[in-house]
Amino acid sequence: MKKDKLFCDLHTHSNYSDGELSPRALVERAARYGLAAVSITDHDTVNGQKEAMEAGRDYAIEVIPGAELSTREGDTEVHILCYFIDLNNSVIEEKFNWLREKRRIRAREIINRLSDCGITISFDDLLNRVKSGSIGRPHVAMAMLEKGVVSSVQEAFNRFLGYGGKAYVPKEILFLDEVMELILTSGGVPVWAHPGSNIKNTGLLKRLINAGLVGIEVWHPNHNSTIENSILKIASERKLIPTGGSDFHSHAAMKVDVGGKVVSYESVSLLKKAASLGHLS
Repeated sequence: MKKDKLFCDLHTHSNYSDGELSPRALVERAARYGLAAVSITDHDTVNGQKEAMEAGRDYAIEVIPGAELSTREGDTEVHILCYFIDLNNSVIEEKFNWLREKRRIRAREIINRLSDCGITISFDDLLNRVKSGSIGRPHVAMAMLEKGVVSSVQEAFNRFLGYGGKAYVPKEILFLDEVMELILTSGGVPVWAHPGSNIKNTGLLKRLINAGLVGIEVWHPNHNSTIENSILKIASERKLIPTGGSDFHSHAAMKVDVGGKVVSYESVSLLKKAASLGHLS
């Protein structure tokens, strides 16, 4: 699976959130597959970035600092990737700490609801699956899978953890304007993650652009070629930076491997330029 050195994977998750591999292992995997750059975009945390940067130097691959935040606009949940944020920004650290604590509270409630269904999951088991990062539903799903309660991660979500499931608990998230301000004031570049068919919602797109959106994820495992072409056309029309990535979490939940969806290095250059302009503003 050796790739041209001009390709990059700008959307992956490590075990600092709901991924399986350590930041070092993810970076090593990306380097082994011949990528020019990789970004670890863990949910609500940048705690794995130092390890990733060190691995990048060791394996001679560029590591783009990133994270993924959730918000909601009307009835639509929106995920925002942020690149090149200041990793030492105290406001970012405070907000991420708050979000991670809310995730822990949510996880305890999910465990309680599973208990009502006769399924026992230990909170300590969930903590052991995460370093100093964010607990997510995939951690619960993996615990259920290992106990033999379900036959797959997808079954865990379909029956228990997904919207309308017996143990579904909505997560606490930031408002859209708050997310955008947080990213932009810390020198970061906000990108709409895996918009899918929501790209057809012109009102939502306009709202995101007015709030400060800079890029949009075109290439993603959930996007077929028709959706990708549609998003790419809109990115060109709206002068948004096109990005992409595998959204790799784990082998159990893998649609594609690290580097299975990539973007050209030109997008990284455009993100860098946007970040430098943000720092100068």
